[in-house]
Amino acid sequence: MKKGHKSLYRNLLKISLAPVLFSGCSTEAPKPNFIFFLVDDLGYSDVSCYGSEYYETPNIDMVAQQGMRFTSAYAGSTISSPTRASILTGKYA
Repeated sequence: MKKGHKSLYRNLLKISLAPVLFSGCSTEAPKPNFIFFLVDDLGYSDVSCYGSEYYETPNIDMVAQQGMRFTSAYAGSTISSPTRASILTGKYA
């Protein structure tokens, strides 16, 4: 085999192995997890993490303590059917 062919094969081998060697260098950021509660007739103060003394909601309190809490909520309509439809379709009911 000629010297030119050997260097060509050697370079092709280097190029083909480079993605394998450097594939572990890039790490993707972890994807965030979302929990979406769709409830009917739940008031702002009906959950104990928002100040309810009547209802005990320890699981929701734990999720709120470990994650984010929102203080504003909006509904597509005053009844639940159009709200569910607007969430499913992304359109305003």
